[in-house]
Amino acid sequence: MASAQGDPTTTSGAARVAETEEQEDIADGEASQEPSREEDLPPQLRAPPMQGLQLPSAPPPKAEDDFDAEFDSEEFDESALDADDDPDMAKDDAALLSQAEPPAADPTLATWTNPRPVFSLNGYFRVRGEYMDNFALGRAPISRLTGDPFARWIQIDNGPEAGQPVLPAGGCSGEPSSIPDPDQRCGGSATTRFANMRLRLQPTLSLSDNIRVHIMIDAFDNLVLGSTPEVKSVNQFGQVTGRAPGVPVDSLTRTSAPPESFRNTVGDALLVRRVWGEVTNSTIGQVRFGRMGHQWGLGMLWNAGEGTNILETALDSDFQSEVDRIQLIGKFKGIFFGVSWDFANKGYIADPVSDIQAIARDASNLDDTRQWSFLVARRLDPLSQEKRLRRGKWVFNGGGYFIYRTQFLSTSTAPLLGTAADIEASFVRRDAKVYMPDGWFQALWKDLRLELELAGIFGQIQNIQPDGFPPTAEDGKYKLRQWAFAFESEYRAVGKKLGVFLKGGAASGDPDVVGLSQYEDLATQPVGQKTISTFSFHPDYRIDLILFKQILGAVSGAYYLAPAISYDIIRSDFGRVFAARLDFIYSRAMYEQQTYSSNPNLGAEIDLSVYYRTENGPQFTDGFFVAGQFGVLFPLNGLRYLEVDGVTELDDAPGHGHPVLRSSFEQGFGLGCDAPPPAAFG
Repeated sequence: MASAQGDPTTTSGAARVAETEEQEDIADGEASQEPSREEDLPPQLRAPPMQGLQLPSAPPPKAEDDFDAEFDSEEFDESALDADDDPDMAKDDAALLSQAEPPAADPTLATWTNPRPVFSLNGYFRVRGEYMDNFALGRAPISRLTGDPFARWIQIDNGPEAGQPVLPAGGCSGEPSSIPDPDQRCGGSATTRFANMRLRLQPTLSLSDNIRVHIMIDAFDNLVLGSTPEVKSVNQFGQVTGRAPGVPVDSLTRTSAPPESFRNTVGDALLVRRVWGEVTNSTIGQVRFGRMGHQWGLGMLWNAGEGTNILETALDSDFQSEVDRIQLIGKFKGIFFGVSWDFANKGYIADPVSDIQAIARDASNLDDTRQWSFLVARRLDPLSQEKRLRRGKWVFNGGGYFIYRTQFLSTSTAPLLGTAADIEASFVRRDAKVYMPDGWFQALWKDLRLELELAGIFGQIQNIQPDGFPPTAEDGKYKLRQWAFAFESEYRAVGKKLGVFLKGGAASGDPDVVGLSQYEDLATQPVGQKTISTFSFHPDYRIDLILFKQILGAVSGAYYLAPAISYDIIRSDFGRVFAARLDFIYSRAMYEQQTYSSNPNLGAEIDLSVYYRTENGPQFTDGFFVAGQFGVLFPLNGLRYLEVDGVTELDDAPGHGHPVLRSSFEQGFGLGCDAPPPAAFG
């Protein structure tokens, strides 16, 4: 058989260029809709690579010949051999480290086919200090507010219940006395000072390249430093004794004891938050099962606690969403498809206490909350995304996420270890159907990021009371009409050292209720009203340091605008950063009737952050990270006392509240050590 052959060097070089351009087009979604070759398929849908046979009539080119051709066809730069001076090589090193990063709660961010070590360990350790001044805003407790969010911040020595500072045995001022005078009460303070810590471990067991088990464990989760001295303990009857053995008085405590639930604290020293498995098949996709993180979009509604705050770091996250589910995720032509069967709430669980060999079980199917989820999303992989951005092209990511939930009966008030009669008496009809759509869109171009999330909670509920069935529940069902959106934009300039940010968002309110915090009853309606419309952001989606993060707990029934600017004084290619950031937040209620004084203006806040991290990895908090944050809240009229006909609530409130709101101030610091590179075995 005869064949015509040209210059092998030119032919192979042209073929490589054509193949490279074609692969880039495929990665960018610009190729034909129907793949004609297996190489055109997404990586997770390709068959496993197999060693082929070489035909005798077509000998393969020698490795050295191929290298010489590539060397001759491209301009060679000797300076590229210096890894310290080449940012691309630094990025390659970062990519290698990223193989050991903990798994993402968002399935569209997960790495499906990376070979990994048998065992890898990720996590972080943090210590945070807080100095909070006047978070009660000078307000006295108001009886008409159920779960008054301001009264939570009145120091206990100020006697928020009694309306005046405490009078301790021996007195608080002057000469000590066995019968102190009333004027010896403590002066009280509006300042809160404390520090806490957390160790988070995220091990991964890789049984193969396609089978993994992930775990998340928190040790000393937000444990207040100094909260478990050896003198703080209870006896076998649950009583706090006056003295601990070996310690005559608490002033002479010698050590801090390990935290033990209901012995010296109410929390556990060790919390296993997540355990889930992943099985990946190149044809079907990926199956996830167990308790896993629940994240979508910006994290406005479903937030896995992975760093949606001012500094965008998990080191300052406190809350997260978890879900028990069995989920199937597939990817075809760059589009993710997912469906899951969730176990949102199984109602009362029969947990046998007396029989240690018995297994806990679901005691009733009628009180279960059934849930299913569906998602469709497009997200380019990081490599393809980086290629498009370097070529000056736009990158568009986005998708839709939908949850459907039903519940017929409820046993939410059933005692954990109650009798059969107690459990039977706790059944109440709920009859709920809930629809939760959530859309997310992201646009990237060069150093610009635009991101938007819109979500809603719709449906109907027959009865919203935790126990009992009031007559008002007979007059039709309650309607759920809640909506919200969050917008984020970011632009980087001056070699990415200068950052300009703008955030905005809104959560629907309800003119028929009073209150804007997650600690208040925002569902119970006045007689004749049957629409529940107050939407609350996830508490870990944080836009500030004081008003929504601390006082109100989350953005609820309000809208906000938050511009910010940052500058990296020191910034290296591999991660070392010393920077400062300034945020300004203005907030306003959706309905003035829902505020505490029938005025929509809530507050103006200024937050300053200064932070530094060492040069230890590609992520923002790799290695050692330290930050200091300072915030000032200027409360506006919406947070004042209600005034009717010239008479304010302060006249009827206990104690000595201030008629004029006072500004609050926060100063905090954080120390953190993050460890993305693995401790690998096997």
